[in-house]
Amino acid sequence: MTTMMNFQVNLQGIIDLLSNHLYSDPGIFIRELLQNGVDAITARKQLGHAFDARVDVEIFSNHTLSFQDNGCGLTESEIEQFLARIGSTTKKDNLDSADDFIGQFGVGLLSCFVVSDEIVLITRSAMEGDSLEWRGKPDGTFTIKKLKKEVAIGTTVYIKAKPEYEEYFEFWRVQELLEKFGQYLAVPIGLTEERFKRRINESVPPWQMDKAAALAYLEEATYSKPMDIIPLHSAVGGIQGVAYILPYPVSLQEEKKHRVYLKNMLLSDKMNNILPSWAFFVNGIMNTDSLKPTASRESFQENDLFYTVRDELGENIKQYLLALADRDPALFKRIILVHYASIKAMAVEDDDLYRLFIPYLSFETSYGELDMATIAQSHTAISLAATLDEFRQIARVAKAQNEMVINGGYVHDFELVRKVSSVMEQVTVTVLDILAFSSRFEQLSVAEQREVQPFLDLSDQLLQGFRCRSLVRWFEPADLSVLYNTNQTLNFFKLTEASEAEANPLFGSLVHVVKHELYEEPYARLCYNFNNPIVRKAIASGDPKVQKVCIELFYTQALLMGNHTMSAEEMKLMNESLLYFMNLGLHQAGDMHG
Repeated sequence: MTTMMNFQVNLQGIIDLLSNHLYSDPGIFIRELLQNGVDAITARKQLGHAFDARVDVEIFSNHTLSFQDNGCGLTESEIEQFLARIGSTTKKDNLDSADDFIGQFGVGLLSCFVVSDEIVLITRSAMEGDSLEWRGKPDGTFTIKKLKKEVAIGTTVYIKAKPEYEEYFEFWRVQELLEKFGQYLAVPIGLTEERFKRRINESVPPWQMDKAAALAYLEEATYSKPMDIIPLHSAVGGIQGVAYILPYPVSLQEEKKHRVYLKNMLLSDKMNNILPSWAFFVNGIMNTDSLKPTASRESFQENDLFYTVRDELGENIKQYLLALADRDPALFKRIILVHYASIKAMAVEDDDLYRLFIPYLSFETSYGELDMATIAQSHTAISLAATLDEFRQIARVAKAQNEMVINGGYVHDFELVRKVSSVMEQVTVTVLDILAFSSRFEQLSVAEQREVQPFLDLSDQLLQGFRCRSLVRWFEPADLSVLYNTNQTLNFFKLTEASEAEANPLFGSLVHVVKHELYEEPYARLCYNFNNPIVRKAIASGDPKVQKVCIELFYTQALLMGNHTMSAEEMKLMNESLLYFMNLGLHQAGDMHG
């Protein structure tokens, strides 16, 4: 007797949802059939039956597949419940140990409609003796009939490929998908085509291997040798796994692709959020018994349990690195060298990691590239330049004064250096005021100050239009004649002046408000080095004309040495002062030869 029925949902809409929205790959039907088979075997074991569990997949010549399991099978009422009322399941309702199941029967079976126009299911329940056939079609109709011939306890699903999905029914493709999803399942999985038979899953999962075996496995699987392996475990999440440290640097923006299994069935090989965002430098392979999958079973529900587990796995990585720093400092330093950018970002975000890594992180200083441990040993007072431009202005001079200045202009360096005192209590960090830097130099005597004052007055008068004021100090190195210091505020102020001159009246008035009402007018500093013979000769010359040209040349040369952008007026000033001295030298040479 055959019974014709209809699904109690809009089945075509469900199939469209599955194919276009829920599942990322049509090959997911392999996972769903495997999952149903494994769950059925689990259910039969809970009934206390003794049997040799297995799932057998067979490929036929007309692009037809069969999936057979010797699990608990289905009764007629269960068929109606599972396959007519999508979303309900007596596995959840009637068995106490629902957590032993990978997923839920029903919607998963319907994934077959993505690749096939008909599903045929032959089943016999371990609870009753009837052998049943269920046939379902995408139009929402299905039939159930009792078979005259008795079949073995379990379930066999037959599907025939739609023309556009025949690739997914080829031997190589089926084998690839079976291995991908079921490689680590405890239930034996067999694949048969004609007389050729193959066992799919004989591998030990990497989370059950010792370290040497896991390293060898990952080297073969990823075509590169990991730097190290970090064990992962979470009691609350039922997680076992490994995180392997990548042997090459990765971009901070690169999406992570952790491989995650649910009860030994692959859930996703592209999961990016199971480990904390700061763990840029590792890839994870792990298995969980407790996290709850989403409807597509390609990721986990992001609930409180999920976030607790992620934090716990992050703590695994932290504690391992802490121990590694003592156990194998050479390896620890190699890891830092390879993943320097990632580790800097990580240390900024996490105080524990900051304490671990900061002694080993290197910075550009007035003494060259040094790690923080070396910096702290040689200098307890550190000046921190906020920008690369500020650092370049004073790096050479700072070293000559025995001052430790660190360049905070690179990504994360400013934040990392500024909090050094929280870990190294003997060190003080002061953010550098670049315009006040020259005030640290040795001042002139009263007599020397009287000697240079006319020169300084002339310099201030000439450089007023360039927003620059002058002073004279003794400092090293003696071969550096002048030091020009500016900051971001002054650079912005100059930019507003240029914008005001070029803008239309309305925009120009807005710029004027910004410039004059929101900012106190700043000035750059041009510090003449009284230790430099040329500066002293210029001051002592007493010739206002020569002094004027010297000041103009000192100023423009300081801009050049500091890599500062020069305006058209400043370029003109430099050219005129150079030509003046060239002419002066040529005249003197002519007089000597005349």
